Amino acid sequence: MKHPDPARLDRLQAIAAMKRDAELAKLAMVAQSRARLLQALDGLNQAEAPLEDESNPGLIRARLAHMRWIEGRRRLLNQRLALIQADYLERRPAAVQAFGRAQVLGTLAAQLRARTKPPR
Repeated sequence: MKHPDPARLDRLQAIAAMKRDAELAKLAMVAQSRARLLQALDGLNQAEAPLEDESNPGLIRARLAHMRWIEGRRRLLNQRLALIQADYLERRPAAVQAFGRAQVLGTLAAQLRARTKPPR
């Protein structure tokens, strides 16, 4: 069996590491967007407070308008969250593959170095 060239394997390992870092960075950006949207949705859920004075019609109208605004905002955020989640699920396999490829090439390079190391 022909042994691979150590210099070539090192170059492949460096390229795989760059690809891994790029894919993980893309995935991290999408995950951060997803976290921000989930935080915004949580904030909307906390913004819904019970109406304390039910005798004032002006407060009731204001509360109903606020609830409609919350529902519209929640709908928009959920739509964005669905798109971000789909993007995350689409990018994840590429990141996993790039990570695995970098790991395998790193292991192969270490094994090759250990075999070709001159005895002391």
